[in-house]
Amino acid sequence: MPRRALALVVVLAALLAACGTRASDAGDNFRLSEDQLRPTTTIPVPDHTTTTVEATGEALEVFAEKPGDPAPPTAAPVAFAAAAVQPIPRPGLDYSFAQTTPTGWLFRNPTYFGNPLVMVVTGVEGDWLQVAIPARPNGQVGWVRATDVNVTQHRFHAELVLSERLFTVWDDTTPVAQTNVVVGTDSTPTPLGKHYISEKITAAAAGVSPGGAYGPWILATSAYSETLDQFDGGLPVIAFHGTNAPGLIGSAASNGCIRMPNDVVTLLAETIPPGTPVTVRA
Repeated sequence: MPRRALALVVVLAALLAACGTRASDAGDNFRLSEDQLRPTTTIPVPDHTTTTVEATGEALEVFAEKPGDPAPPTAAPVAFAAAAVQPIPRPGLDYSFAQTTPTGWLFRNPTYFGNPLVMVVTGVEGDWLQVAIPARPNGQVGWVRATDVNVTQHRFHAELVLSERLFTVWDDTTPVAQTNVVVGTDSTPTPLGKHYISEKITAAAAGVSPGGAYGPWILATSAYSETLDQFDGGLPVIAFHGTNAPGLIGSAASNGCIRMPNDVVTLLAETIPPGTPVTVRA
């Protein structure tokens, strides 16, 4: 069975970049058996349970520090790859989905694209949950009240190996898909680290054609570009999406993103939930 390709791309707000020729619509089954998987840098372990939260109100207040804890020592400034790249959100760059507050952040629910606000839990202390947040610098965490969210669990997880242009998805230890990918260029690299799928967006909701540059689905992540402060007039969010230029699969040709054939993004959109962790390795 031929391997298919996936991709991660900078998207949100505008979502209007152009891309090449349309991908063919193959009907292949992308669920792979264990012996069909190529080796990656991670060996799945028996338990990959991820706990996620979904906001229940019209907005979710996230605290940078858990209320009641002593103030931490002042941290050194975060060094970005480009001097022009700054935190998102930040005072002066609050936007429709998120804004800064004196104690942290306020995230709207539902999201800009009308989906439930979902975050991944990274810790629990009493009535407080520590969560990974969709903000830059990438990898930040904050605290939410357990009473402000609904809690669920799943066992999906994914890994992207940039040097191999290889993306793999599991449901616990069961392989779901493996594919070659397009990654970012040297000047607009795909961000390394631990991210997660924040929401699944249809082409219609994004205001783009399902046969265009983004395909039928866009799977936004919690990560932002670490070299771009905006993209096509919008925020430089990293996301998986379809493509109309399948000939670029296996190359480093994106603005920090990853593209995939339209049938593959449809498979993933129908299979993995928001809050699926994605580890990006060199």
